[in-house]
Amino acid sequence: MKSTSTFFATMALAACTSCAFHSEPLPLPATFYAMETAVDDSTRQEAFLGLEVELNASDDMFSLDVPPGVRVIEVEPSSPAEVAGLAVGDILLKFDGRATDDPQRLTKLLEGITEAADVELEFQRGSKVMAVAAKLTMRSTSATRYLYHVDRGLLRGAFRDNAEGFPEVVALDVESPLHEAGLGEGDVILQFQGEDPGSAGEFLRRVRLGVRPGDAMAMLVLAANGKKRSIEVDAWSPGSVMTEAGIWPLFNWRREIGEDRGEFAIGTLLITDLFRYRRDGNESYYSILSLITWETGELILEETAMPPELNP
Repeated sequence: MKSTSTFFATMALAACTSCAFHSEPLPLPATFYAMETAVDDSTRQEAFLGLEVELNASDDMFSLDVPPGVRVIEVEPSSPAEVAGLAVGDILLKFDGRATDDPQRLTKLLEGITEAADVELEFQRGSKVMAVAAKLTMRSTSATRYLYHVDRGLLRGAFRDNAEGFPEVVALDVESPLHEAGLGEGDVILQFQGEDPGSAGEFLRRVRLGVRPGDAMAMLVLAANGKKRSIEVDAWSPGSVMTEAGIWPLFNWRREIGEDRGEFAIGTLLITDLFRYRRDGNESYYSILSLITWETGELILEETAMPPELNP
């Protein structure tokens, strides 16, 4: 009697120590990572500098490290920028004392000028940093202007550039983590993860590349009433789902997220199972003690190329 009790106690202990339960976060659809943009193509007056610039990005395309300034890739002949002495390859660091760490911020600063003016440009050429004066002119343009950017995944909100080129909240979904943190229309993001967030577009690019669902985010926010405050929020997450459960040798169940594929087994022995079921898309596989097996599925016709001699 004692040996029987010991046997069942041992089996119960083995079962408890061999439990397998695992869950994974649900993936966000690819469209949730796409950044939607509203633009304006109407004709307007805009300050003209004559530079085409690009992000002064790290050599690693997936790196979040953004060196200061924007890289000059084109200078229009006889433009204020050429007259001031800027050349292709220079790094524009500041525009009239304000940092220009992404192209959209420079564009926004130019849009904020309503008449011809003198500005100071600070730029780097090689190892030297120089400052020159440039005389901006006004011109009529219908070049695309970004009105706001929308992120439907991690922040669930829309953002535009304020007059200084910082991301400003346009609207937030009721499930947005920023909404839950008390942010609203008109609030401005001054820092993201302890650094300048860049323009609205650059801010969402950094979020998309560096944040996963549920990750913590730290921000310094300028409220519409003029007060600054630091917030810490978690990126929106769709939650998690069970992907594996089992108690050896009684049963084991497993499925793959994002794939129409799963498996279930009863009575897992050393070399076989009393019963096993496996699903892969439209096909199902059944096995009893690995002796009796059968498969079911849906017939799918596949188009194949005809041999040249049979192709009319």
